[in-house]
Amino acid sequence: MLIRPFTIVSALSIFLGCNKNGGPIERQLLEDTGGEYIHDGDGDGITVADGDCDDSDENIRPGRTEDCNGIDDNCNGLVDEGFPDTDEDTLADCLDVEECDGVDNDGDGAIDEGFDTDGDGLPDCPATEVCDGVDNDGDGDIDEGYDVDGDGYTTCGTALAAADCNDDDETIYPGGVEVAEDLLDNDCDGLIDEGFWAPGDLVVTEIMANPSSVRDTDGEWFELTNVSGRTVILNGVELVSDGEDPHVVESADALVLPDGAPVVLALNGDALANGGVEPFYAYSQLRLSNETDRLVIFADGVRLDEVNWDDGETMPDPSGSSISLDPLYIGALENDDPTYWCVSDQSWGTATDWGSPGAENNPCPQFDHDGDGWTGVDGDCDDRNAGVYPGAPEVDLGVDNDCDGIVGARPIAVADYDATRSTLVEGAELHLVGSTSYDPDGGSLSYSWSLFARPDEPEDTGAPEASETDEIIEEILSSSADATYVPVEPGTYTFSLVVSDGLYESEASHMTLEIEPLPVVIDDESEDDAPAPE
Repeated sequence: MLIRPFTIVSALSIFLGCNKNGGPIERQLLEDTGGEYIHDGDGDGITVADGDCDDSDENIRPGRTEDCNGIDDNCNGLVDEGFPDTDEDTLADCLDVEECDGVDNDGDGAIDEGFDTDGDGLPDCPATEVCDGVDNDGDGDIDEGYDVDGDGYTTCGTALAAADCNDDDETIYPGGVEVAEDLLDNDCDGLIDEGFWAPGDLVVTEIMANPSSVRDTDGEWFELTNVSGRTVILNGVELVSDGEDPHVVESADALVLPDGAPVVLALNGDALANGGVEPFYAYSQLRLSNETDRLVIFADGVRLDEVNWDDGETMPDPSGSSISLDPLYIGALENDDPTYWCVSDQSWGTATDWGSPGAENNPCPQFDHDGDGWTGVDGDCDDRNAGVYPGAPEVDLGVDNDCDGIVGARPIAVADYDATRSTLVEGAELHLVGSTSYDPDGGSLSYSWSLFARPDEPEDTGAPEASETDEIIEEILSSSADATYVPVEPGTYTFSLVVSDGLYESEASHMTLEIEPLPVVIDDESEDDAPAPE
């Protein structure tokens, strides 16, 4: 009998199925001793037993070339090995995306590209909003969380909105309503209390156009006085002179000027270089001509004051001295009159030019300021004090009352008596008191008491008659402030006290007292009551 080989399957049976389109290939080995079933699910010719780590994808298998796709293509347990990872975050650059973190995440050589939201060339990476006028966190809002007072404005400012100059006050913001005399910049325009200026609010009261102790370019200054009746702020005030660009007063701080106060504005703010002036404010771009010029003060377009000088034709034209407005005539209209100006005759420091920067001006000598009938032209050495003039009595401490160039005061004598220890009757002690006398200079005093007049002997009528003589009748005591005198008869007594400080003697101080006679004691016992003679 002929046996065909293909029919012999008792020992081995093989079934092989092949799918060129990637279908499953199965091989089954049947043996008596056991069997193995091998499955290649993706048809890549490699089974799981052979190391295929994904038997459902024919592109993933051992031995193939790794692609940059986030997959372990070659089943070696690594993902995208061999591809650059610039930021070393284990994610290859080919798959990484740029983050706003200061690192080149995607390996393209650029850092934080795509994060410049404000177009300034710098990436805007903060995760939270910052106060810079830009939407940093990309939420559509700008500088949220930075409007402290809730008025709709922040201190950051934006391209479309100005910054809030006071984020603690909801009534202060850009475009707000300016409030008069509150000393605040309500509308955040850099000016304070603008809109309330009036002509004459500020007056030019002194001008140093031609210093001699330093160069003109260092030593020029002028003085402004506030006569507005209110406190003003100089920020924004405009200074103008002929031929020069205007200067606008600017400062980070409010330049507060109380009512009635004078202040100095100088070309040079350094007292060591400007002739010893301590200015309230230093300006620039403004020069004061020595000959003919004018100085104009503006605020909010309002002409506050103007002063013109004319090379000595009508106004004073000194060198090394300021010209000053007489203190009796401080006003925007008055300072237009040259007759109210004079050359300063006082210095403000050692080796300085003449003037009174920031202090009250000396009176001009052509006027009688104190009403004593004397002017400076007449020789009044202090026309603010009515007790000072040529020939006046020396009565004030440290004052040259009589303008003789010598400072000294006459002592003052005060004659009095002690009413608690004195009985104004004849024969009783009269306690004279001179201790309230004084020396304005503070010196020690010597005393001289005198009896200026006393009664004559009584006439036949028995009534005392006061003496009409003005001669000193008797000197009582010359070295004591207090003295004791006993009037021996009734009448009118006049006492005189003169004191001396060793240099000056006082005028006599007179005190007149009426001395009464002793009371008469009348015996009330009648003759009838007298005892009978023995």
